[in-house]
Amino acid sequence: IAKWRARYNGGKVILGSATPSIESFLLAKKGQYELVRMDERISGNMPAMQIVDMKEEVIAGNIGIFSAALMQALRQTVERGEQAMIFLNRRGHSSFVMCKKCGYIAKCTDCDITLTYHSVDNLLKCHYCGKRYKMLECCPECGSRDIRYGKIGTQRVVAELEKAFPGVNILRMDNETTATKSAYLDILGAFAAGEAQILVGTQMIAKGHDFPNVTLVGILDADMSLYFSDYRSAERTFQLVTQVAGRAGRAAKSGKVILQTFSPRHYVFRYAANYDYDGFFEKENNTRMVSDYPPYTTIMRLLMTGQNEDDVVRCAKNIYYKVKPLEKKYGYDIVYMQAMKSPINKIENKFRYQILMRFKRTRERSIIADAYAAMDENKVKGVSVFAEINPQNLN
Repeated sequence: IAKWRARYNGGKVILGSATPSIESFLLAKKGQYELVRMDERISGNMPAMQIVDMKEEVIAGNIGIFSAALMQALRQTVERGEQAMIFLNRRGHSSFVMCKKCGYIAKCTDCDITLTYHSVDNLLKCHYCGKRYKMLECCPECGSRDIRYGKIGTQRVVAELEKAFPGVNILRMDNETTATKSAYLDILGAFAAGEAQILVGTQMIAKGHDFPNVTLVGILDADMSLYFSDYRSAERTFQLVTQVAGRAGRAAKSGKVILQTFSPRHYVFRYAANYDYDGFFEKENNTRMVSDYPPYTTIMRLLMTGQNEDDVVRCAKNIYYKVKPLEKKYGYDIVYMQAMKSPINKIENKFRYQILMRFKRTRERSIIADAYAAMDENKVKGVSVFAEINPQNLN
C-alpha cells in the first residue's frame, strides 16, 4: 500500500531494516531501489556471538535446556549485577523432527522443505506438496533412537532458571503473561527499572527494546524457526537471530550472545555470528534461484474456508479440476500444483483447504488470471475463497 501511495502521490518510500528481505535487497542490487547503508552500530560494536553445538552437550551428558557455556555466562552476569535476556525461539505452530545425536532433519524428498510432525495421526507431512511420511522410529543417518520433536515452553525455562538461581528475580514475557497491554508494559517497566535480572521471552522480546544493563542474550532452540516448513525459514531465522542479538551491549558495557543449536555449521548461523548480511544474501539468493523459489518464481495459494467441511472440500475439488489443465497449457512454466488440507485445518469453527501453485514469472499474469477465473466459476454457497500471492505463511 505504501508503494502504491508513493506512486500515486509522487512521493518516496523509505524501507529501513538491518536485515532486508531477499526480494527488497535484490531490487536494490539491480538498481531499482536506491541503497543507503549504515555499516556501524551507533553505540559501538555488535556483541560477540558464541555458537554452542547442542549435540556435543548431549554427548557430554548434558540433556538439559541450557548449555554449560550459557549457564556459566548467566552466573557471571548475575554476579556482576547486570541483566540477561533469554530468547526462546518458538515461532509458528508446527514441530520438526530431529536426531539429537547427529542433527539429522527430516525433509520432503520432493520439495527440500522440512517435514512437519502431526501428533494426531503420528505422521510427517510436507506443507508444500502434501506428501506424507511415517514417523521415524530411528535416525536414517546414524541409527540413533534419540529423536526429538515438540517444543520447550517458557514456563519450563523459567522453572529451570529458578532452580539454578534461587533468589534471582526472573520475568516471563509471552502471550500468556501479556494478555493485556498494561501487563506488557508492566513487565517491560519492571525489567527496565532493574527489578529483575533475567527476562525470558518469545518473539516479543526480539526487537525494539533498549535496556542499557543487558549484557547477555541467550538464544534457545535456534533451529526451531530454521526448520519451519517454509522456504523463507533461513531468511527469517537470520533476521531473528540478528535482531535478538542486538539487545545485548547497547550502552557502555560490552555484550555477549550465546546461541544454542543442533546445526552449528548451517550457513545461517555462520553468517549471523559475523553479522554478515551480504554473505547471507548471496548464499540464500543463490539457493532460491537453484530451487525455483521466490523471487525467481511465484507461489499462489487458493484458500477455501467454511463451516461445512463437505462444502469446502467440494469447492476445493471443483476449483482444482479447473486449474489442473493449466499444467498442460503452460507446460514447464508451472513448477507444481497440489490440493490439500491446510496445515491448521480449522480456525474459528471454519474448515480450511488450499490449492498451492508455484510457477515461473515469465507468464505469471496470465496464469494468475486463469486461476482467478477458475475461482469465480466454481463458487459454493457458504464457502469463502481467497487468493494470496507469495503468502507469508501457509498455515
